[in-house]
Amino acid sequence: MKTKSKAILAFLTIFILGGVSGYLINDSIVNKDRYSNSERYEREGSDRWGDRSFDSDEERAEHRRLMRQRAKNRLSTELDLSENQKEQFFSLLQNYHTEIMDSIRVLKSTENRFIQEHYDEFKSDLSDLLNDQQINRLDSFFHPDSVRHNRIQHMRNR
Repeated sequence: MKTKSKAILAFLTIFILGGVSGYLINDSIVNKDRYSNSERYEREGSDRWGDRSFDSDEERAEHRRLMRQRAKNRLSTELDLSENQKEQFFSLLQNYHTEIMDSIRVLKSTENRFIQEHYDEFKSDLSDLLNDQQINRLDSFFHPDSVRHNRIQHMRNR
């Protein structure tokens, strides 16, 4: 092999090794950062949520009051509300929030009734096809209450 060929081969080898090692080092740094961020998040999450168990309803109410006050202060600052604007603004905001929550409750109730009625029809249609044991197993998966319960369990186990 000629000297020129050896030099080109050595250059290519060094270039390829540099690229591979750069990729591996970058990947290990990124993974380390991801891991440290997830650890930090878990620590902060446990610290943040760990303090939220309340011994009494009064503590819970006081905590909610403080959170509302912080939100009001932050909104007042962000919107640069004058003292004259604050009372009217927060009164209108409270009315808006109450209307939205009432509407959501009504819609959710209507939705739940609709789903239950249709599921009952579906189950009735299947009663000729499936035996009682199969219907019970179906209920454990598809009954609206089971779906809700399974969703909650899934969210807790995340």
